[in-house]
Amino acid sequence: MTFLEIEAFLNIVQHGSFSAAAEKLYVTQPALGRRIRALEEELGYTLFVRNKGVRHVELTKQGQAFIGLAHRWQALWNETQEAALLSNEKSLYVASVGSLAAFLLPTVFQTFMREHPECCLHMTTLHSADAYSYVSSQAADLAFITDPMYSSQVKTTILFREELCLVVGKDLNLPKTLKLRELDPRQEIRTRWDPNFDAWHRYYFGSSAVPRVYLDEMGFLQYFAQNGDNWAFMPRSIAKSMVASSPVSIHELDVKLPQRTLYYLYRLEDASPYQEKLLTLCREKLRGEDGIYLVEEDGGPFFEGNRLGKAESGKRTRAMEE
Repeated sequence: MTFLEIEAFLNIVQHGSFSAAAEKLYVTQPALGRRIRALEEELGYTLFVRNKGVRHVELTKQGQAFIGLAHRWQALWNETQEAALLSNEKSLYVASVGSLAAFLLPTVFQTFMREHPECCLHMTTLHSADAYSYVSSQAADLAFITDPMYSSQVKTTILFREELCLVVGKDLNLPKTLKLRELDPRQEIRTRWDPNFDAWHRYYFGSSAVPRVYLDEMGFLQYFAQNGDNWAFMPRSIAKSMVASSPVSIHELDVKLPQRTLYYLYRLEDASPYQEKLLTLCREKLRGEDGIYLVEEDGGPFFEGNRLGKAESGKRTRAMEE
């Protein structure tokens, strides 16, 4: 059992439906459903009666009996987290989407550990939708994501924007500059980089385009890139790493590719003294990187409280003026 699974179960019980619980936890209903299925598989029995078309959930007998155990489990988790904070204040818990954890953060972590040997660094990879629960529950001090949401307990700030580019396997024998229509969607390695990229992809390829491989886990990207008859859109920082180790090359397109935006999250209260030290190292690493546009600290929060941060509101104002 995990904290997120127990949290999902108790919120569904409290709010009476999957949709209300998903909204409360800032996750999608499919993501919430996956947590419940994983919990049921671990327990060996179903917790909810599945009735199509029924909005309010109904607990099975086992589900009713599990409520008390779930509350005790959650209380024990909270006590464990509090004890960990008291016994080891020199720790930093970081969560990140896989693309950043695999290609940009390792060198930052190496520098951080060298400069702060007294600090124990804990690293977790996750999807953006799970990051808010991790940070608000103190399972993570700092998180890096691509898909921001609103939270009254967590501050969301833009860290940088990055160019996407086209990476092509050498076996396809495509020219270095090509038209978008020359790309066969059936040869694509498709990855969801952020909502902006998803909208761009739907506009140019349509919602019915079926790729060769659809990835939601970055660990597999390098493996599939080894095959020389695929192509993919990816951030330039990842593309440079791929070119150095796989039979692929970067190509230019006749249309402008979007940028992806990376954000960092942290709690409005009980911030770790080490999180700003890590963010400073991140900015130093990113500054001057090809294709990366760093948003400096005075860019302001993306979400703070219930208002839009000045960095994003300024962006929207400029867009309206144009």
